[in-house]
Amino acid sequence: MLANFAAKLPSITDKETSDEAKVIIDKLRIPFIITNAKGEPIIARGIGNGLREKLLAKTLTDEDKEKLANLIKEMNKNYQPIPMKGVLADEGRKIIGYIYYGETRYALNQVSAIVVTDIAEEPIFWYNIPNTTEDIQSFIEKAKSKGYVNTIQFNPPSEEAYFHFGRTYMIHVLRLWMPLMQMTMVAVFLIIGFVGYQKMKHNEQQAIWAGLAKETAHQLGTPISSLMGWLEILRDNHQTRDVSEIPDAEYIYKEMQGDIQRLNDITARFGEIGSVPKREPLDISETIHRGVEYFQKRLPYRQKHVEIIESHQNIPLVEANENLLQWVIENLIRNSLDAINRDDGKINIRTEFDPKKREVLIIYSDNGKGIPRKNRVKVFIPGYTSKKHGWGLGLPIVKRIIEGYHNGKVKISESSSQGTTFVISLPEYRERQVS
Repeated sequence: MLANFAAKLPSITDKETSDEAKVIIDKLRIPFIITNAKGEPIIARGIGNGLREKLLAKTLTDEDKEKLANLIKEMNKNYQPIPMKGVLADEGRKIIGYIYYGETRYALNQVSAIVVTDIAEEPIFWYNIPNTTEDIQSFIEKAKSKGYVNTIQFNPPSEEAYFHFGRTYMIHVLRLWMPLMQMTMVAVFLIIGFVGYQKMKHNEQQAIWAGLAKETAHQLGTPISSLMGWLEILRDNHQTRDVSEIPDAEYIYKEMQGDIQRLNDITARFGEIGSVPKREPLDISETIHRGVEYFQKRLPYRQKHVEIIESHQNIPLVEANENLLQWVIENLIRNSLDAINRDDGKINIRTEFDPKKREVLIIYSDNGKGIPRKNRVKVFIPGYTSKKHGWGLGLPIVKRIIEGYHNGKVKISESSSQGTTFVISLPEYRERQVS
């Protein structure tokens, strides 16, 4: 746009307007070369190396001409040359005088008054003005104050020419350095992002380790406390004579054996969570029932009344690890027990089969306080918890066991103030064909 404006300068008939326009072009320093119809350079600006001065003085050497020709080729690669009429030579268009006039601007009649001066404002012709010098000068000053003056100028004949132009220095700098600046900024953002990601992963790992330690202590606490209780009973068995108040040895042995098995299961869980667990065809209805049974023995000792209801269909087997699936059910129940804030708590667990997708579904729901929509993705991130004393590891373990070790899916299908529903899908077990 600026080059088009510069190319039209010779077409401006008024020299003062043309000069003002050239000030704008000079301030912006557009590098350009004007050639005549034969392609010979006539005028140039902003090309450096003293070529403009040599061109105006017509002292170009063969080497200078070659430089100009190369500059024109380079300019034409980036921008199409603009055809123009006339040239921008400073000596081409000249003001040779001024004409001052009175109120009548558009027609000369008997009452019109004018004064024509030369370039030095010396009167050379006047009309309808007294011949005294004072009257003529007074008329000129009055016309100046009102802006009643025009220039008398000589315009050289127009000739065909071409306006070749290049980029300004600012654009050149931007085109050269902007990509480097952008690459630098991108690199800085990548570094910041990488460092932030590493920091986030470090914090996540710290949360996982801390959570695992807490989970281990929590898992081990119940069977250990139970064993300690049975040991107390055995000790009392030797110190009291009223044996009717003490369970028989067979019952104590059976309960202690169950607690020891529980410790073995917990140890196996943490061993399998870091390696590829062994999977086998499994009826998950039985697995779920055993996990529920473990909690039902302990529900009477909690302050809140919670009822766990099971509903199982005739479903196919799945290839799974029983110990880890029980851990999934226990984590879900434990979360529900913390979320249920009413006296008539209910937990519903049912199993179904989707014949279209060939998947076994575990639909788990409770009537707890629910999970806000904005937190439904966060609850599966290790370390996130809404509890005051939680470690945020229960649901992440559920997700890792189902999706990482069993090729299944777990999602929150519904959640509100009336409760939450989880849907776990596991692929149906298909017996491998032996070839």
